[in-house]
Amino acid sequence: MSLKVQNILARRERLQQKMRNELLAHPNPGKVTSQEDRFVLRLREIVQRHLGDADLSVEFLSKEMGMSRVQLYRKLLGVTGLSASEFIRNMRVHKAAGLLKNDWGRISDIAYEVGFNNLSYFTKCFKAQYGKTPSEFLKSLQ
Repeated sequence: MSLKVQNILARRERLQQKMRNELLAHPNPGKVTSQEDRFVLRLREIVQRHLGDADLSVEFLSKEMGMSRVQLYRKLLGVTGLSASEFIRNMRVHKAAGLLKNDWGRISDIAYEVGFNNLSYFTKCFKAQYGKTPSEFLKSLQ
């Protein structure tokens, strides 16, 4: 019995990893097949549209998705392993990394562009996701 449970948990972990890697970073709408894929893509589109809005919140997302905050949290956690606020934060940091790669502007301008009001918090989140501060990330690109 415990082997079945381990297999189920391993399969769930692989699905969450797939969602984090493929749909959060490199979505391919033509390849969307499952209900979970559609859910994450729809959520991602909403976040992308409102990314620069510093007031983007879990409550706003839940209203846009037509579900309660708790339902959104449970579904997103089950599919991606991330809470709604972590999902938003990861999307913001990922977008910031893309802007840094394209030499879009100063780090502070990029932080504000993706919805961070606090530069030290932006740096902390960026370092947590990429293992480098934004300035170290920029230096590694050169």
